[in-house]
Amino acid sequence: MRDKINAVFPCFTGICMEIYTNHTFWVDEYLEDINPQKPRGKSYVITEFDVLIEDQPFKIFNPNHKEVNFLAIDKGLFLDLKEHPARCDFAVFDDTRFCFVESKKSTLGQRSKERKDAIKQLKSTIQLFQKKVNFTGFQVEAQVSLRAKKIYPRQNSNRQNDAKEFEDEFNVTLYENNTIEF
Repeated sequence: MRDKINAVFPCFTGICMEIYTNHTFWVDEYLEDINPQKPRGKSYVITEFDVLIEDQPFKIFNPNHKEVNFLAIDKGLFLDLKEHPARCDFAVFDDTRFCFVESKKSTLGQRSKERKDAIKQLKSTIQLFQKKVNFTGFQVEAQVSLRAKKIYPRQNSNRQNDAKEFEDEFNVTLYENNTIEF
């Protein structure tokens, strides 16, 4: 899969794809422009993290220390240009599973809007990838990660309907979670 992606999507900001075998790692976004290879909003991997912080970034569990690939999509493969469509933040994948992730920081009053925006970005990214990359043999997933200091109830009929529509349209399972396990 790494070779397929590299063949059709150039990386605009240095390194966009990395392999990790850590038991646990997290993905966050740069909060400010550090340099041209680390622009504000580009996702990056954290291998050590203070778990006491309330607003935790997206967490990847890898108990068997498999090779898990991290792919920076927003501000990595795609820049903020008109010709680059709305896109999700990043993807993580191994040799059988590929997961697109859009992470949003939100409060209770913003959750619905942020969730809709995240789904729109995931759809746009998946459409683009499905046109250029063959996912045969992969379980493809999408995750909306709504980061908040307080966890709010997530399951209701609207969310279940959204997940069903997503599955029907893209053959991709949609989740709302802040973690994934490989």
